[in-house]
Amino acid sequence: MDKFISHGNNVNLRQIREAERFSHIEVYKSRELFREGSWLQKPVRTITDLYPCFETCRDIRMLDLGCGVGRNCIPFAMRFPENCTIEGVDILETTITMLHENCVKYGVEKNITGHIAPLEYYPIRKNSYDFIIAVSALEHVESETAFTDILWKIGNGISKNGMVCLIINSDITEIDLERGCQVTPQFEVNMKTETLIELINAVFCGWKTEKLTEKQQSYEIPRAFGTVQLNTCVVTYVGRRMD
Repeated sequence: MDKFISHGNNVNLRQIREAERFSHIEVYKSRELFREGSWLQKPVRTITDLYPCFETCRDIRMLDLGCGVGRNCIPFAMRFPENCTIEGVDILETTITMLHENCVKYGVEKNITGHIAPLEYYPIRKNSYDFIIAVSALEHVESETAFTDILWKIGNGISKNGMVCLIINSDITEIDLERGCQVTPQFEVNMKTETLIELINAVFCGWKTEKLTEKQQSYEIPRAFGTVQLNTCVVTYVGRRMD
């Protein structure tokens, strides 16, 4: 059984990343951070539920991979303004520019530093972070090999008693709503759910699993040719390093 769902030989990395760039810029241009009615109106609940875990930390070093315009890292910095330092990483220059603007707007520009880089090439320092998050981001690294590598880097980057929160799409399909037909998903990595969970369990073996769930979701997103319905099984993993 194949571990990954093939894109086919006619789809290359550049095409996928151009489509991805278009979709994200369109979303961020049309939806203001924390405005009611937008999917950006509040941070991910799984992450905010972890805030109490950091209440007694003297210094919190956080890494937000695929940070976007700050949906998750800005509220965290607002909650811990005196003792958190956050690195936000995103491949889009436009996104990091908007992140900086939002940091100034919400008074956390001293807490958050934005970095423009493909996630797979960002240097994740060993034993350096108390909290690493990646929300709908890791499936956009350049290959299956890069996906596996960055999971290991994340695990190695966490200090003792630190935590990881990963939210990853798997078993992805896209349907062109105008034509009513299935199109190639615009994701660099499209892993089967069972394989993804096996990989998470292997990489984070020996950790305390706080949460490991899978949930079917469907929603509409813009593409250059029109709107598609994205169907996905979302895998959420929260773990704490114990050794």
